[in-house]
Amino acid sequence: MSISWDKLKKGDELEWKNMFRKHAEFLYAYGMKFAHNEDLVKDSIQELFIAIYEKRNSLSEPSFLRAYLCSSLRNRLINELKKEATIPLEEGDYSFTLYIDDKNVDEEEKQYEKIQNMLNKLTNRQREVIYLKYFKGLSNEEIACTLNINKQSVANLLSEAIRQMKKEASFILFLLLILRRLLGL
Repeated sequence: MSISWDKLKKGDELEWKNMFRKHAEFLYAYGMKFAHNEDLVKDSIQELFIAIYEKRNSLSEPSFLRAYLCSSLRNRLINELKKEATIPLEEGDYSFTLYIDDKNVDEEEKQYEKIQNMLNKLTNRQREVIYLKYFKGLSNEEIACTLNINKQSVANLLSEAIRQMKKEASFILFLLLILRRLLGL
């Protein structure tokens, strides 16, 4: 289901509903990695869509809609977290949580623990890039747009994260987890 920016600009109600349905769940999952506050994330997503609707005539069509929505939500959440913080937050001060929630089988629990420990050793930015790339399927270009960095920085972050995971010898387990998710096993 492709979203028509022209229809959005004209205020087509069905197109707005389609865009919301297509991206709201993705944005919620992404937002919860930052805020860990369900109400804040839901409110921010609603405010994002309202703001886009209100400014629809002056906005140009983004190259990557999902990356644009992620970036906008990310900025909203960081701004809200800055307001709530008792000490000033800088860009890199946010916490990005990436955890594995597939603990269905007891014998796999140790493997998931290993992977989780490995992910916890990565920087927030590395975890965020890993999440967007491997768990949400964004391209390096979309990730660059989302995080407002260049494609080379995305490649460097991925490369460094993978290098660290290989050093931990848990990278194979991580790849198996990703393959399992992709194949629906």
